[in-house]
Amino acid sequence: MVVRNGTRWARALAVGLALLSCLVVLGRSPVQAASIQVTDALGQNYEWNAPPQRIIALAPSITENLFAVGAGPQVVGVSAYSDYPSEAASLPVVSDATQVNLERLLELQPDLVVGDLQLVRAHLEDLKRLGVAVFAVDVPNLEALWEALLLLGQATGHEETARSLVAGLQQRVAAVQERTASIPPDQRPLVFVEVWNDPLMTAGPGSFIDELVTLAGGRNLAHEAPSAWPTYSPETVIARDPEVILLTHPNRGEVQARPGWQSVRAIRDGKVYELDPDSVTITGPRLVDGLEALARIFHPDR
Repeated sequence: MVVRNGTRWARALAVGLALLSCLVVLGRSPVQAASIQVTDALGQNYEWNAPPQRIIALAPSITENLFAVGAGPQVVGVSAYSDYPSEAASLPVVSDATQVNLERLLELQPDLVVGDLQLVRAHLEDLKRLGVAVFAVDVPNLEALWEALLLLGQATGHEETARSLVAGLQQRVAAVQERTASIPPDQRPLVFVEVWNDPLMTAGPGSFIDELVTLAGGRNLAHEAPSAWPTYSPETVIARDPEVILLTHPNRGEVQARPGWQSVRAIRDGKVYELDPDSVTITGPRLVDGLEALARIFHPDR
């Protein structure tokens, strides 16, 4: 009987030592897993021992980005209009573009809320007072998008997936740049991007749309505007005479029928394009789809 128990103990010890050696080979401690340490766009430092498992996304772009890095199964609540990917459309909605339903949010018992910088700033104190961990991201351009994807991957336990995703997106951007970088200015079409029609709004310097137009081989008509998302006068558009007009809403007919716009080159030449709005207005991986689409519009020969 003693010998039998001793044998069992010896076998258990051998198994334990084997598991320990495996953990050492993998670079993991059997006592404590490596902690996750991240800093958000507000400079808030977070550290936790395991990835958050109940995440709420407060913008459609953040929903898309969380799913893109592999954290979709951890998302339990979203903002209005979070319909991509399709799995997100069935999740509970806790916010719109400006307001957060705090009662609905708390019912979902989140261990992390991720929001864009402006919305988080507006509700940060309320959420903190309720004991909710709030993580802010800010994506004004493609470089910031790469950083946000990597950060979200790290924060949610999907760092390798995020790295692979970003590498693929960067390769696609580089492929477009390879074809457009050498195009001289006089061969780059002058482009007006209509973000909204009443009042007339466009994309100016510092906006990701301005960056997409430039990378795709165009010249943004509002590149010298005083802000990233300025209102614009129809008279200025007519006077500047853009060669291409890009629309983020399906209103080509309305644009073509505007008084005085029939003299604009883009309308005369039939170069008014209704874009897939999500590919140029939502700061997620589909911005690269938008970039490729713009490059095909501006330079189909390349």
